[in-house]
Amino acid sequence: MLCQICKKREATIHFTNVVGSDVQKIHLCKYCAEEKGFDYLKKSNIEKSDLLSGLIDSSLGKGTGSKKQDSCGNCGMKYSAFKKNGVLGCSQCYDIFRKHLHPLLRSIHGNTRHTGKVPPRYIREVSGKRKVISLREELEKVIEEENYERAAEIRDEIKALEEGKEAGRDAE
Repeated sequence: MLCQICKKREATIHFTNVVGSDVQKIHLCKYCAEEKGFDYLKKSNIEKSDLLSGLIDSSLGKGTGSKKQDSCGNCGMKYSAFKKNGVLGCSQCYDIFRKHLHPLLRSIHGNTRHTGKVPPRYIREVSGKRKVISLREELEKVIEEENYERAAEIRDEIKALEEGKEAGRDAE
């Protein structure tokens, strides 16, 4: 995208101003931004760790988190270290810190599962997995409600889907 002022250089500063329902966007190169007095915008880079820490605090509510220091038994990563640098230590950290990550992911992405595009060759597999996950969540809910007839139906549906996947793998 070219700078809206000089129309020669690549715009590297993007300024959006929202007033009520009116949205104004300005796209400037660094030279025109300096000339027009927008130079403070290019200097306002936010560190990834500061941004992530702020999102974590806002999603959990400051001071509402548990005082207990969680740490991963596999890699030794502490939750405070994740808050500081925004990087998990290993794949098991996702399970260990799940109670902290779910609200964070929900606030950033609106969901805790990927719901975007799927490559065509994986659509059938992914939709089957999503259906099983959804049914398992429903199964937990109906068991809590003590609706055991519906729970048996869901259990059978999950079993059929999983057996179908196994049969599909054997055929490949």
